[in-house]
Amino acid sequence: MIITFAHYKGGTGKTTSCLSIAGYLAKSGKKILVVDLDPQGNATSGLGIDKRTLVNSMYRVMKNKKTKIKDIILKTNIRNLHLAPADHTLDMINLRSYKKKSDATHLKDALKNIKDYYDYILIDTPPVHSHFIINGMVAADSVILVLDPGIFALEGVKVLKDSFGNFLAKLGLDLNIEMALVTKTQGFSLFRKNQAKEIQKETEKLLEKNVFLIPYSNYIYGTHAKGVPISHYQPWSKAGRAYKKIVKEILLNEKIRMKLDKKIGTFDKQGKIPLRK
Repeated sequence: MIITFAHYKGGTGKTTSCLSIAGYLAKSGKKILVVDLDPQGNATSGLGIDKRTLVNSMYRVMKNKKTKIKDIILKTNIRNLHLAPADHTLDMINLRSYKKKSDATHLKDALKNIKDYYDYILIDTPPVHSHFIINGMVAADSVILVLDPGIFALEGVKVLKDSFGNFLAKLGLDLNIEMALVTKTQGFSLFRKNQAKEIQKETEKLLEKNVFLIPYSNYIYGTHAKGVPISHYQPWSKAGRAYKKIVKEILLNEKIRMKLDKKIGTFDKQGKIPLRK
């Protein structure tokens, strides 16, 4: 399964969320690949890889279809967790005009030959750089929106859903949002309205999907400094427990999908149409 973490706004916690969820999925025994599609390369650094030592990166994969993604994948110090790294050279990729559908499916095509090797492929996308956000969304089986608790969070959800949703629809594709995360939330105060709770409530109405709150944590800086996800640094912190809960939801959703696919397949073989409940 391929999951893309997306928002066109910077500083929402996409990379932290991607790595935290990747870490817990790896801990559960799943084979995981993190694809760093951000020229800043924060996911690469966040998994303990020195970007200065990279010989090959996602730049070559996105620049030239002849470069196979399997040739750039690196092992990390986390068991079951691999990385397709990125650095600033990725920023040299020209923006595409998307005159044809293949411009938007470059990453999806690159992942085809390795998709079956991994249980989950998690894609970290950059802010602003719409070329990579679109490729990430097109490649994904599902998208996780990552929001901050700022006053413009809801507006950002609407813009992303409408703009990218309409664009993908023109390509004959769906924007499959699985859930949303609101990061860096503060504790409740009797003297201050809990804005994150309000954003959670309104976003759930807007998306008709579950929205999870991730508390602010000083440990996040430590995870980046150590080059390991919070799952392997401070799993019992409030943020660590929050991400663990999200991974349980992802695994549960996957089980439900597999049972449904199996059920539909059984009916199909018998030439019957399964009833919707």
